[in-house]
Amino acid sequence: MGSEFPMSSHLEEALRFLLKDQKHENAACHHCTHHHDPEWVLEADTWSQLEALRQRLCQRPAIPKIPADRLADIEAAIQHHNNHKVHTSAISINPCTTITRDEGTSDEKSVLNLSIWKGDITTLTDITAIVNAANTQLEGCFQPEHRCIDNVIHSAAGPRLRDACHDIVFSQGYREPVGSAKVTPGFLLPAPWVLHTVGPQLSPRQKPQAHHRAQLASCYKSCLDAAESLPPLPNGKKVVVFCCISTGIFAFPADLAANIAVETVVAWFRDRSTSSITDIIFDTFLESDEILYRGLLEALPDRVPSLAPEEAILIQPSPLRLAPGSVVSIPSEPILKAREWLAGASHLIITAGAGLSAAAGLDYTSTTLFETYFPAFKAKGLRRLYDIIGYNGWDNPCQKWGFFFLHLDHVRKWPVSPLYGLLYELVNRFSSNSAVPSSSKYHIRTTNADGLFVKNGFAPENLSTPQGQYAFLQCYNKCRVDAIFASEPFIKAALPFIDPVSQCLTNEELLPMCRYCGGELTLCVRGGNYFNSAPFHAQEKVWKGFLERVYDLDRETEDAMETGSDDFNGTVVLELGVGLNTPGVLRWPNEDLIESSNGVRLIRVGIDASGCVPWEMEEEDRAIGILGDIGIVLKMLVPK
Repeated sequence: MGSEFPMSSHLEEALRFLLKDQKHENAACHHCTHHHDPEWVLEADTWSQLEALRQRLCQRPAIPKIPADRLADIEAAIQHHNNHKVHTSAISINPCTTITRDEGTSDEKSVLNLSIWKGDITTLTDITAIVNAANTQLEGCFQPEHRCIDNVIHSAAGPRLRDACHDIVFSQGYREPVGSAKVTPGFLLPAPWVLHTVGPQLSPRQKPQAHHRAQLASCYKSCLDAAESLPPLPNGKKVVVFCCISTGIFAFPADLAANIAVETVVAWFRDRSTSSITDIIFDTFLESDEILYRGLLEALPDRVPSLAPEEAILIQPSPLRLAPGSVVSIPSEPILKAREWLAGASHLIITAGAGLSAAAGLDYTSTTLFETYFPAFKAKGLRRLYDIIGYNGWDNPCQKWGFFFLHLDHVRKWPVSPLYGLLYELVNRFSSNSAVPSSSKYHIRTTNADGLFVKNGFAPENLSTPQGQYAFLQCYNKCRVDAIFASEPFIKAALPFIDPVSQCLTNEELLPMCRYCGGELTLCVRGGNYFNSAPFHAQEKVWKGFLERVYDLDRETEDAMETGSDDFNGTVVLELGVGLNTPGVLRWPNEDLIESSNGVRLIRVGIDASGCVPWEMEEEDRAIGILGDIGIVLKMLVPK
């Protein structure tokens, strides 16, 4: 099919084939499918279709081969999805440590740079190969619910990667041994090559034995040996990116695995007479792994006697490790178009979900954050702030309010963020000199109750918070419309009486009660029918007035388009970190606004679903999806 064929149609054709293919497989296996029609996904939104594509490709075996025309549809959809991701050049990743070895003469030296990078390994560019932690079958993971690196790499590379791995195992006649490595092309990946290695698999809480350690070390040696035969990049470098092998669901302790990884790489380089590999990047997914690797690399120069007793190599901190300007991401076509829209817009709507707070560090999915600030509540089985939503397993009110007062104080004291600073620079382009909200050319609408917009200097009169705010407590019984109270006095009174170990409130008299009816207070956030929206009615009135002005502007834009003007000067909706938890509050209304207008454009930024727009809207040049870290994207959208 030609390039003019819409990408949404490529995606639909790919799904039709895979659904039909799956029906044949189910029939062959005598599975009962009369009660379930999977073709509902053909009418679903783009993100659901992409997830269905990923899941079905994950479960589909390499044999029978996918027909060429359907493979073209599948790869077109995957490549288009990949193109919306924020890519990072390895050239911009400054090394932490440099290893230098003499090559026989004073003028000949071999240098190996060791670096750390936290992010999606499939989005790195200017690299030679990435390492995949494979299984002995080598064909990838067949369980879509696993968020393992094997699934991540195969999903981004496309089905030809599984085909290539199948051919290797079929040709050699046996499963891939633990500790070995094989090379395949990267196919749809930015990396031209993939090094597949099989690490040791442990059971949870199983202690690694000597042979497990040796197997893991062998993985790194085998990958480096295989990489030696690969061609260098045009700039002469050879860059290998390692994932964390055997950790995660394979249960190898992360600290021991990181130590083995670093020591093995150093020893391999030390023991070779020559090497064409110039750079090793240790890619981590978890913040805890990043901390482990950074600590190991920074400590390497002090371990020279044990790692190189004969001074065969020189290990030293890289002179670039503290250089400003850090990692550079590559502006993609969606980024460039988003910049153009923002530059031409006359009005701006920012809609923000939990992903924006997470990008500023207040991440409700972070186990590290929860363990740092709320350790006593881990005994309740709680691991993340998200686990608190709807939770009713408190032992008593003092335990419950011990947590909530600490949480509210934690949010209240959250520092100002450079990320919000970038947004502030952006809205300044749309600010008026008047303090009257009706004259403003921007509005911010957020489901976040944390108050970070106001904390970072944004004008409250240009802000609406339909889901409530932590700044208020309300009567749970809604005994009267004005039973609303500022939360800060309650927090300040309670903090001295919260036990530092149990994190429980020790004075029952400080439990928050309604001064009118004596009933319990609760957070003034939308969590059920108890929610009192009265404090936010004025905000909603301002928002509705702003929307009316947007529609008036849209009619003017439509008239300009009819007169032949091609310049965009309408309204841009910049949607940040809005996922699928409460799509009816921001996400769907944003799409409705785009569909019901001609001069409004949507820029959606975030991870996974939070960065995906309907491809039909994109094809009509009315929406753009950008998949990536919000902080990184904003730096490219709001250049200094």
